[in-house]
This record gives sequence, structure tokens and C-alpha cells, in this order.
Amino acid sequence: MKKLHRFTKALFDLAEEKPVAKISVEELCNKVGVKRQTFYYHFKDMGDLIKTIMIDFCEHRVDKEGGLPEDARFVAELYAGHSNILKNFLTSPYATEMTNFLHGYLYTRSHNRITTNLKYKSLPAEQLQSISRIVASILVTELSFWIKSGMQEDKEFMLNRFRVMLKNIEKMMVENALRDNLHRKDAFEQSDNVQNKH
Repeated sequence: MKKLHRFTKALFDLAEEKPVAKISVEELCNKVGVKRQTFYYHFKDMGDLIKTIMIDFCEHRVDKEGGLPEDARFVAELYAGHSNILKNFLTSPYATEMTNFLHGYLYTRSHNRITTNLKYKSLPAEQLQSISRIVASILVTELSFWIKSGMQEDKEFMLNRFRVMLKNIEKMMVENALRDNLHRKDAFEQSDNVQNKH
């Protein structure tokens, strides 16, 4: 853990000075004061280090029990707290890895919230997965755009807009899916009754 924090600080310091794509493993190791073998003992490559840093941020999150608004705030504050560095990451070759990780993290949290709700137990797995993908995509796309555009929109205003835009989105989408399933079930039963009469 200490090694990760030292590599994180070194990478963030260097990322304030130059594009992430131009930071070499050797330069990073010199900054930390270790040999290249130490880096490769802990990480596969620079992309793996960035992913490990993101995992560390998520694991040390204070409001782990929070819902969708808390997820939006967590990512917004993560971005805002390291804006120059994350803007650098999001315009680097590692941008896809980083956004994919965040998307996966938010998708998992959304999916866990929905699937542990007994009310939604009857819904097909594909529908639950689809809802969680949409929720994660909205958050990642909007927040990535916010950081890339220099955070021109006030953070609290943006989070309030999210609350309005995403208010009960999981619940709304799940309940729409439940209604849709009930209509299909009714239509199937009516069709079955008609066939039985003949």
C-alpha cells in the first residue's frame, strides 16, 4: 500500500508537468527512488498502475452505502479534486481503460442495488443489466465531458442537475420494465385463453 501511494504521488506530480503518455516507467521509478523491477513487480504497465489507483480511490470511499446521487458526487469530487491530472488521463492513451473502469464500478453498484431489491426479483437479468448500463453510461459520459471542458459548470449545480435528471431513474426504469412484463404476461394469457376456447 505504501508503494502504491508513493507511485500515485509520483505519477500525479509528473502529470502536472507533462502529458501522461510522455511519462516513462523509468522516469516514474526515478521519482519514487526505486528500480524498474520494483514497478513491474507490482504493476503490468502504466495502464495497470492507473487502474490500481482508481481501485484504491473506490475502496477508500467514505459513503460506500450511498445511492445514485452519492455515486455521482463521489465521481465528481474525485474528478474535481484532481482536475488537471484527470483531464490529462482522460486525453491520454489510458482514457478508455479509466472510463471503462469507472463505468464497470458504477454499473456494479447500480446492478447490486437493483438485484437486492426483492420487488424486482421477477425481472429478467438482461433488463436489470440494461438499466444498470444506462445509469453508468450517463454518469461517466457527463462527468468525463465536465472534466474535459474545464469544469465550466459549477459542481453543485451539476450535481443538482443530476439529481433532477437521474431522480429515481433506476426505480423508474425497473418499474417500467415490470409493467411491460405484466402487459406481456396478460397478452400471453389472453391469447392462450382464446386458443383454448377453439
